[in-house]
Amino acid sequence: MRGLKGFLESLLSLLAATAVGAVVVYLSGYDLAATYYSMFVVPFTDVVYLTSALAAATPIILTGLTFALGLRAGLFNIGGEGQVYMGALGAVMAAYLVKTALALPLSFLLGVSLAVAWALVPAFLKISRGVNEVVSTIMMNWIAYWLVIMEAATTFSNPVQPSETIKFPSQARLTPLISGTSLTAGFFLAVAVALAVYWLLDKSIIGYELTVAGMNPTAAKVAGIPQSRAVLYSFLLGGVASGIAGVLQVAAMPPSYSLATNLANVYGLGFDGITAAMLGRGNPLGTLAAALFLGIMEEGARHMQAIAMTPFEFVKMIQGIIILIISIRMLELWRRRR
Repeated sequence: MRGLKGFLESLLSLLAATAVGAVVVYLSGYDLAATYYSMFVVPFTDVVYLTSALAAATPIILTGLTFALGLRAGLFNIGGEGQVYMGALGAVMAAYLVKTALALPLSFLLGVSLAVAWALVPAFLKISRGVNEVVSTIMMNWIAYWLVIMEAATTFSNPVQPSETIKFPSQARLTPLISGTSLTAGFFLAVAVALAVYWLLDKSIIGYELTVAGMNPTAAKVAGIPQSRAVLYSFLLGGVASGIAGVLQVAAMPPSYSLATNLANVYGLGFDGITAAMLGRGNPLGTLAAALFLGIMEEGARHMQAIAMTPFEFVKMIQGIIILIISIRMLELWRRRR
């Protein structure tokens, strides 16, 4: 019953955001019918479009899990953005060090390690000094942004194509499952991670501790569950998920198989994950479904620009309205609980 109520609230939030978006499109002078047809129908009209939507959803699933893990522990971990950057940097480093098929496992090792290390900084600041995780993760995001831009434009720059880093070795890439599409095995890896996180949160001791610590820190303390342990678990597991997202954007994203020096192919993925997690009510399966929906919106936005001439930013506006509506509802629930 509680899950159904959450689903209905998310659905109403989505409908409300869509309605507000419709008003904005109409008042801006764009073709309303063509805009929504392009965004929500066209992606289902061709296998290439649909698989592109699934590919677009892949990193959002993973960064959404990062934020969902934080929510379960009563935290607002918005550091997935910076951790994606570090994961992508790890993949580029692997491509620089190894030119064989071994670059793929090395990329996951380096990318996830860097992302986890990046995530542990705000975790330890929270545990040892009580630093608000929102502030610390925002700062870590910006540090990661400029650090990775510097490395991408200098150490790992592609001398043939300065707008990107060196390419991932061809023999180590995750290639499209269907010729002419961008869908790779990375999508199924993201789904597997979502299922694993769902099991972890609902069936394991770690998940129990995260839930108790997030819902009632006092009860957790009485039960012998340190708040510090819940914080550490949440940030560590979140870093793994976002690190994988960053690696896949380099090792499994045709045709470039590289990191853009302006980070265009990883920028914003962490924030899209926040939208997915909030729309999915912090549930890993709900986050998975919401990420798929956002992937369809991202793919539809391309056709929306071509068919209706509606700017791509319209999609981001709808996502922002979704977050605003759900945040208001979450604040109301938090005040009632208090």
